[in-house]
Amino acid sequence: MRITEKLKSYKPKSLTHTIVFSVFTLLLISIGLFVFFNFMKIKEEISELNMKQMHNLVLAYSEVLNGDSIELDFKRREKNVNYNSWSDIGDSLLRKSGVKYLYVMNIYYNDSIEYYLSARDHLGKINFLEKERIDDFDTNIINGLKNKLDIKTSKIDYYPSFGWLVFSYVPIKNSKGKVVAFVGADKEMFDIDNDMRKIGTKILAAGVLFLAIVFVLITYLIRKIFVSPISKIIEAADNFNLLNVSFKNLDLTRIKEYDTLIKSFRNMEKKINYAITRSFTDELTKLNNRYFFTLSLENILRPVEKEKKIAFLVIDLDSFKQINDTYGHEKGDFVLRNTGIILKQVFGDLPGVVARLGGDEFAVCLDNIEDKQIVEDKCKILKKELSQINYAEDKTGVNASIGIIVTKFSDTAPIYTEIFSSADNNLYKVKAKGKNSYLISEI
Repeated sequence: MRITEKLKSYKPKSLTHTIVFSVFTLLLISIGLFVFFNFMKIKEEISELNMKQMHNLVLAYSEVLNGDSIELDFKRREKNVNYNSWSDIGDSLLRKSGVKYLYVMNIYYNDSIEYYLSARDHLGKINFLEKERIDDFDTNIINGLKNKLDIKTSKIDYYPSFGWLVFSYVPIKNSKGKVVAFVGADKEMFDIDNDMRKIGTKILAAGVLFLAIVFVLITYLIRKIFVSPISKIIEAADNFNLLNVSFKNLDLTRIKEYDTLIKSFRNMEKKINYAITRSFTDELTKLNNRYFFTLSLENILRPVEKEKKIAFLVIDLDSFKQINDTYGHEKGDFVLRNTGIILKQVFGDLPGVVARLGGDEFAVCLDNIEDKQIVEDKCKILKKELSQINYAEDKTGVNASIGIIVTKFSDTAPIYTEIFSSADNNLYKVKAKGKNSYLISEI
């Protein structure tokens, strides 16, 4: 019961939908990863660039300062004559660089560290020799500077008092080469994050635009390369009809798998039509049989846009039973075979179908004729050709009675049984009047 309910509720997805959804998902994941990794790479590059700029800034400031004077100021606990000048330079560098803190600190510390010079963006200056907690500095770098170690002096780190900071330290030496202080500069990651958001927004917008363009392009290519050929194959399969060429008229796509499929359908169509030809052919006369005639009429009697005219003929050989009774079935078969040959010769140049319905009864349906005069001309030729069949030494000629219906239609097609019945009525009218003639009616 559950399986049945599932089958009832099952709705197949189109090939376009499935492929586009799959490709779109893969694209979305790919572009997402692309944007993420590029964003991280750019963030790393921007961080490196900021650390380099910070290092250049503190390096430039350190070259202005004098290590001997700073060392003496720390000992005397007073400012030298250059102090105010150095402070102004620090303020100027701070404004031009956009960093938050620029300072000179004592290299020696216990639980706190002393300021010598300071410049701060909007918080004002810190007083000379004011103390700051050592926890707000990177002691590893300070110790490395003090001991003249080859270490990286620029870094990004988190401090509870300030948050994420980009900072750089540079040592200040006296004339003897001893490190007496260091220059430091800090920049909040907030500024870098703002830059990253702008860059990230641009990358994301470019990614979305690229995704939209690729999505449209892929959708077009999928329809062109995958869906369109399959639709044509499906259309050819839907239009496949017995003995009508369907797959042979289907153009190859130049896509190996599709072309192989089309060729397979063509071979299948060829085999089917060969089998149909044998099963739908009357063995004696080599004409089409009654079943094939009925199937052919289904095609001919289809609604059409442009009006067309058809002719339906029912043909019955006169006194055929007498030929069988008098000259034997072999002679009767001879007459039937020759009648089949004559019918092909007479009507074979016109579109339509010729068939043996059974016994001595034949039928012809001419498709898309111009007028009934053509039918009359063909009936006269048929009567003449039948009259020349020599089936016995003392007997030549076969007569036939023909009932004919001519009708025209477009969007409303006539019904086969009604046409056949009308033609058959005309046939019996001919027989009732003496046979060996034809009667045409238009409906």
